[in-house]
Amino acid sequence: MENKMGSLPKRDDDYSFFNFLDPKDLEKLKDISFKKSYKKDEILFYKGDESKYLHLLVRGITKLYTHDFKDNEVVIHNLMGPALIAEIMNYEEMNFLANCSFETDAEVILIDYKRFKEEFLQKPEISMFFIKSLTKKIKFLENFINYNIALNSMEKIAKFLYENESLLPSLKQVKIAQILNITPETFSRQLSKLKKDEIIQNEKGFIKILNHKALKKFITSL
Repeated sequence: MENKMGSLPKRDDDYSFFNFLDPKDLEKLKDISFKKSYKKDEILFYKGDESKYLHLLVRGITKLYTHDFKDNEVVIHNLMGPALIAEIMNYEEMNFLANCSFETDAEVILIDYKRFKEEFLQKPEISMFFIKSLTKKIKFLENFINYNIALNSMEKIAKFLYENESLLPSLKQVKIAQILNITPETFSRQLSKLKKDEIIQNEKGFIKILNHKALKKFITSL
């Protein structure tokens, strides 16, 4: 995972997450990082690994997970790019407390954290950047709680499909149900309604939106 073999060319838009940096600092950041592609189900890091890199998910979806005492998988968080992954572990210089794998094909920028700390961490804009990223994750938790309390299953499904259409070709319906914390039976039942009304198409476990306007009507917050 630390080998740069197979690393990809870096594009300017890959670093749009850091667009608050001046051009000189942005070039320095590029010099201490490399971009790597990952396939679905590949592991980014394991629980207990040293946090040598700051990981910026550019594209795709990751899963942070651990296992309970019965060895059942427990999903902690699904992250969609662009987003930092477990950056608090870097900041606290702790080993990772969970495993991280990919739910889809993905691209990640790996930044040498030791050099990042030496060259960037004292900058006020970087400190604010970390605060905003962590605040975003707190808001995600709040939204997750509200999401599961306030929305019914159809609203959850419609909102996810509408807002994440580009990811649908790589996400099977069983995975979407897991992300939304909906039972497969309930998810399948609601999809059948959408399919009957010709709002979606569902083939071989993958979903395609046919009628965006009709789908949007199920979403009270849009």
